[in-house]
Amino acid sequence: MPGPLDVLPVIPVISVISSDEGLKKKTELILESHFGITDLNSGLYSFDLSDYYEEEMGIELTRQWFSFKMLMDASLLAEWKLICADIEEQFLLESGNRSVNIDPGYLDYGKLVLASFKSAPDKIYIGRGVWAHTCLRYAHGRFTAPDHSFPDFIDGRFNDFMLRVRSNYREILRSSTHPLH
Repeated sequence: MPGPLDVLPVIPVISVISSDEGLKKKTELILESHFGITDLNSGLYSFDLSDYYEEEMGIELTRQWFSFKMLMDASLLAEWKLICADIEEQFLLESGNRSVNIDPGYLDYGKLVLASFKSAPDKIYIGRGVWAHTCLRYAHGRFTAPDHSFPDFIDGRFNDFMLRVRSNYREILRSSTHPLH
């Protein structure tokens, strides 16, 4: 009877949403202290298909993605979410509102998964008050978003960046003995 398969490590990919570009840079530096050196960053994407964060964080929000060179064990995703929540708290406004939203996740050969503190029918509970949400799937040379994903994933704006991350992931795996960190 076969047992569990060996599991490849994943590449951490983190979304940072804010209207403050300087704060995004500070956030990146703090993230590097937890996840290692960034490998790629996406540049800025307008967060313009939802007003979900507008009341808390204001308008003219942009999203930036960071991927990291150090491959890690996907089972640490809940821990990553808690780390990112602590970073968000470092930058709370006087009102108690967040000035930055940080969503950690990972990319492997077949998908982009993000961590969330919110439950939903399409999310899987992974412990410590955290759910995993598959936001993009890879097949036939491209990424597509499940219909339950967020509007800015569904419109495809992140697909080219995620293809670059996936390509880097492949190169990192090829050049390493893939130890889990």
